[in-house]
Amino acid sequence: MDPQAGGTSGARAPSLCDEVNAWLRDNWDPDLTVEQWWRIVAAAGWTAPQFPVEYGGKGLPLSAVRTVHSAFAKFGALRPAGGLGLLMAAPTIYTCGTPEQIEQHLWRILEGSVGWCQLFSEPGAGSDLAGLTTRAERDGDRWIINGQKVWTSKAQEADYGMLLARTDFSLPKHKGISWLILDLNQPGVTIRPLREMTGESVFNEVFLDDAVCHVSDLVGGEGNGWAVANTTLSFERAGIGAGGGHTGFPPSGPKGGMLGMRAGDAAKISPPSGLVIGLKDVLPLARATGRTKDPLIRQRLALLRSYEAAGEWNAQRARAESARGGGAAPAIIGKLMHARVTKLAAELGVDIAGAGGMLAAPDGAEAGRFSSAYVFSPASSIYGGTDEIHRNIAGEKVLGLPRDEQPDRDQPFGEVLRKHPRG
Repeated sequence: MDPQAGGTSGARAPSLCDEVNAWLRDNWDPDLTVEQWWRIVAAAGWTAPQFPVEYGGKGLPLSAVRTVHSAFAKFGALRPAGGLGLLMAAPTIYTCGTPEQIEQHLWRILEGSVGWCQLFSEPGAGSDLAGLTTRAERDGDRWIINGQKVWTSKAQEADYGMLLARTDFSLPKHKGISWLILDLNQPGVTIRPLREMTGESVFNEVFLDDAVCHVSDLVGGEGNGWAVANTTLSFERAGIGAGGGHTGFPPSGPKGGMLGMRAGDAAKISPPSGLVIGLKDVLPLARATGRTKDPLIRQRLALLRSYEAAGEWNAQRARAESARGGGAAPAIIGKLMHARVTKLAAELGVDIAGAGGMLAAPDGAEAGRFSSAYVFSPASSIYGGTDEIHRNIAGEKVLGLPRDEQPDRDQPFGEVLRKHPRG
């Protein structure tokens, strides 16, 4: 008998699900508000079990997030807080920030009391992110910020932004960038939703006109923003590749309008079905419609399963490499696999649903769920960095292939702009 089993021979060791269920039996109270419940969940380490213990987590693999969320759902409890703050801001701040920044921001993210967005892309700096021109100028103990950002997910629900701004135009473009924490609740910030072909407005453009942040809101040091940004993007890729997604439900922060709701009532609200789908969504549809007998549909379902299995194996590889201090290659592959799965699943959904799969809500199959997923699916190759950019990174940094020529890489960025003015 295994002396560590603590019971009779053959006894099953307690699983993570068992641990979560035991905790929920002792702590779940549907009469608490969402805000109160999330505070208790965060204190127990269940909001971000993948975080190090010293930063409010349990030091578990990233895959533990799915296990925890599934256990909460099966128990009938409101799931932990989520969103972009948890996916990117919090791990960036505890990796690159000061103790004061960690104390000020980390726990509020874990408790879901604030919402965050990512202010990286600009109209003239998307794939070439280092070409950004949003300007941050030092004025005493403040940074004065002017510029424009675009494709900002959930900006209308956010209280803070992860801002990349240029603090020195006299340096080459990768060296004059800084990463700042920007309070969005100020007069200098204008947020305009972008209506997408899905009919929704997940993305926004953000205008910054003499917006202000304190010098203490600089993360990672002045001019070191490119390195900090790559830390942020690494967490984003890993989260997307592992199915972490971009948003939580209910939305974090006061702008989401649900912090004061009774937790038991919030738990009964079905989360939005989502615009990103997978095998778990299309296989039941194929069975219900009898399309599993179609050899072509069966072949594509098998391909989708193979993609998802490859993604799961890649996630296991990522955990192993992370333990050895690596993991960049699996994160890139995971992001690319996510796009493949998302697109194929969306195509299958509309094909299996037939003519009804092409109709939007409320007339389409399952209220237009699959048509919306199909229309949104091309975005999976864009958000979090384009597929082309990720393939370039894999080729150059993983395979050691030669970089494309960049004759202006080491020139002061201000001079580059004067030589090549943007239209």
